[in-house]
Amino acid sequence: MVKITVAIIEIVVLIICIYFGYKWANDPAGNYEPWLFLGGLVFVAVEIFRRYEVHLIKREGKILTPSELVKHREEFRKKFQEEIYKCKAKKFRKDVIIRHVNRMDSYPDIVEKDKGISAWFRAGLVDTYHKGIMVCLRFGTLSEGPDGWRFTNYKDGEKGDIRVCMIGKIPYEFIEGVNFEGDEYYSFPHIYCHFANKGEPYEEIVFCEEIDMENGRSYFTEVAKLEEVSENSISWGGEYFA
Repeated sequence: MVKITVAIIEIVVLIICIYFGYKWANDPAGNYEPWLFLGGLVFVAVEIFRRYEVHLIKREGKILTPSELVKHREEFRKKFQEEIYKCKAKKFRKDVIIRHVNRMDSYPDIVEKDKGISAWFRAGLVDTYHKGIMVCLRFGTLSEGPDGWRFTNYKDGEKGDIRVCMIGKIPYEFIEGVNFEGDEYYSFPHIYCHFANKGEPYEEIVFCEEIDMENGRSYFTEVAKLEEVSENSISWGGEYFA
């Protein structure tokens, strides 16, 4: 949505600049310079925002160089894959505690005064992907609509067409550290994250279907993105995921 808005602003400003440039060419005596200067300034500002949006929005954490990023990703990829493989081999469910680095002292309090996502919460570590880890936030169903998947409308008695898991994708660079042993409150692994994407630890949230491989193992395949499902639900019914 942000990228679409920025693109529209750029197009509008460009059209305005072309208009005043045309007027200036036909009437050099006109006072069009301030408008052209202002339009050009806005266009440059929007272009800078578009190119460096990630760095502007990411309010916490550190920016890694390419070599540092490779080292960081490989270090955590090996740790998490080893933990996931071990749990799958023993047929254990791997619960984890996601904790916000900037609000570490909020743990283990349950009451959260701050607005937005909680400073810590429980999730299920289900898999890794090429940039990070995948955590299951909750299970539910989706229904198929004219434009794709949407939330199931339980008020109308719908049962849902597919059972899926809402999965948050957490990039390795958002992870500051991990304690696989847990503590006296929760013996699950504690994953310390920067909530670096607009106050959340996720790169994106998607819905995935769990596929049983009939050998005691399973994997998750993406069905739709949260943004797509939310937009379809506005048009075709369904208020929330459950």
